[in-house]
Amino acid sequence: MSELLEFLGTAERAAETAVAVIREGIGRERSISGKGDRDFATDLDYAAEDAVRAFLERETPAIPLLGEERGRTGDTESHYEWVLDPIDGTINFAHGSPMFGVSLALVRNGMPVVGVVHAPMSEERFSAALGHGAALNKQALHSTGPAELAEAVVAMGDFSVGPDADKRNLRRLATLQRIVPKVQRIRMLGTAALDMCWLAAGRVDAVFHERVNLWDVAAGTVICREAGLLVTDLDGVDYGDGALSVLAAAPHLHRALLAELA
Repeated sequence: MSELLEFLGTAERAAETAVAVIREGIGRERSISGKGDRDFATDLDYAAEDAVRAFLERETPAIPLLGEERGRTGDTESHYEWVLDPIDGTINFAHGSPMFGVSLALVRNGMPVVGVVHAPMSEERFSAALGHGAALNKQALHSTGPAELAEAVVAMGDFSVGPDADKRNLRRLATLQRIVPKVQRIRMLGTAALDMCWLAAGRVDAVFHERVNLWDVAAGTVICREAGLLVTDLDGVDYGDGALSVLAAAPHLHRALLAELA
């Protein structure tokens, strides 16, 4: 367990290197690289990832890293792997919204065990390690959520872009039509990492994404679980590497939403 706390300290320092790069670049002219249909990365996405990669290569050279922008590098036989989204919420960031963050997790045998999400504009750092609780700026987090689905504010993922987006969005509209009358409000923040952290902090009451990448929610998964929440995929299986969807909430809300979303 003490090893995980050491890794958590390493993750916090690594995320801070990315935050420093982002803060230095804010206000400067951005260059944009296309990644497909209505999706892109900025030069700061790459610069922040490179800074974290350099830091972790020095601090934990035996642990491979999976990054959104540069892919997977390192020893694929390791039981551990760093998982990084250098700017989760790139579209928000590029439009001047403060709703973005650096998300870094450590995965052990496919399951997230350490997580840090640093939101530079709000100066908030969410962190957790398996068995050691979750915190926001070193203040402990524990979330229970409302008693009824009708009282719940539910955050969901963006509408799809890319191949088969029309089909996926039709399914998403059908899902919304089914659950909107049953919850208090729906929110779409545009950053899966902060969706999860806001859930742990009690700012929303549930999160679901029908299509999500590991780097988007791995850190948030640890933070939510250590705050007392359930995190599964939309089939009810514990979230981990290989899952394509995510549903997170307090146990009673999780059961109610899982029944609606299944």
